[in-house]
Formats: sequence, C-alpha cells, structure tokens
Amino acid sequence: MNSSLVTAVVLAGGKSKPDLLAATGVPHRALLQIEGETMLARVVRALQESAWVSDIYVVGDIPPPDGCHSLPDMGDFVENVLQATAAVPDAQYLLYATADTPFLTSQAVADFVSRALQSGAEMCYPIIPLERCAQRFPSMPRTALSLREGTFTGGNLLLVRAGVVRRQADLLRQAFRARKSVWALAKILGAGIIVRVLLAKLVSPRLLSIAHIKRRVQQLMGATAQEIVTEYVEIGVDIDKLEHLQVLVESGYRVG
Repeated sequence: MNSSLVTAVVLAGGKSKPDLLAATGVPHRALLQIEGETMLARVVRALQESAWVSDIYVVGDIPPPDGCHSLPDMGDFVENVLQATAAVPDAQYLLYATADTPFLTSQAVADFVSRALQSGAEMCYPIIPLERCAQRFPSMPRTALSLREGTFTGGNLLLVRAGVVRRQADLLRQAFRARKSVWALAKILGAGIIVRVLLAKLVSPRLLSIAHIKRRVQQLMGATAQEIVTEYVEIGVDIDKLEHLQVLVESGYRVG
C-alpha cells in the first residue's frame, strides 16, 4: 500500500433527468446498472483497487457500497463538494470522482493520482485527447476544446488539497451559479481569457493554449495547478443523459 494515500469523494447526488427516469425507472443516476452492476459500485471498486485511496466518502441520499462513508445530498453541487472537506486537514489531498463514470478502472485512477502527486501541484485535472475518445467510444458525444496543443475533452476526476477548496468556497459558488451565462462567467474569468477562447474558436486554436488557461486558474484559485494529459479515455465517459444510455445499448451493453 502506498504511503501517499488520498481521500476519495464520490459525488452521487445527481437525479435522473425526466427522460432518463422514464426510460429506466431509476431515480438516481448512480444506481443505473451497466452489465448488472450499478455505476456507483463500479466507480467505488476502481477507487478501492487503485492502491492510492484510503477512505471513500459517497455524497448522496443512497446506500453507500461496503467500506464507504456516507454524506447526505445537500441539494447543491458545490455544497456537496464543500462538505467533504470538513473531515480532513487542509493539506490532505481529496480525489473527487463522479458516480456516473461506469468504465473507470483502477489503472486509470492509479495513473492519474500518481502523476498528479508527482507534479507537486495543489490541484490537478485530467484532459484527454479527443481522437482517443473517438477511437474507444466513437458514438459517444463529447464536449471538447481546441487548443494550441490539440483538441481535448475533460475527465471526471479532480485531485485537490482540501484547504484550497475551503478557501475558495465563495468563488466556487459564484462560478456554479454563473455556469450557464457567458457574461457572468466572463466577470469571473476575466475578459482576457474569454477573448482568447472566442478567438480560438473563430480564428485559430493556436491563439489559446493550456498555459493560458492554467495561468488564469492559478490566479483565481490562489493555488498551483497542473493538467494531466491522459490516454485513459474511461475517465471522461460519463453517463448522465438518455442519449448516452442509448449509445451503450447500441454498442451491446446491458443497461437498466
């Protein structure tokens, strides 16, 4: 067992959207079954078998798998993220994972955590080359951003020191409230990065780089940050819409 263990937090409070609920009858996305096992159980097993995780907290009003602690769903994504910091000291690393990534593997978790800790950064986020996603899950829709270094999609893991999350609680609340408004986000991110994003989309991806984004994130969070480019596509495959489930069915998976 590694000495540099992290505390995992599985965010499992998401409710099924009406169309997904109508199709499956499952009110909590985390309890959707893929190949006869709930998505939550699959995620927890990957964390447990990675050899990098000590305690696991499951946030949501559902029974946690064996060996996990339970935290209630606060009815708000950011508050769910924040409440998990109460049980650990500032310097402790928290590994946030969403409960709707059923293809997550222990190898993917171990690779991300080990490389993130080696970087020494206070917060680390995985990004995946879009072409790798297209190769592994060709029909699965993905949101991606074209940058100077290539086109990437985001993953569903985040490694961050608990103290960073606590210090930036108000900023996280503001950002979550602003997530659907370009102008509200612009006020938080700043005009410079917004202009670069627009120019990258309209003119050339070379006008926006990973370094530009990282610099702004570090300024906002008051913490060192590091992107982890990973080939583990399963980190980025989340099943939270009916169309995602339909892709799995068409690919031959048993779901329900």
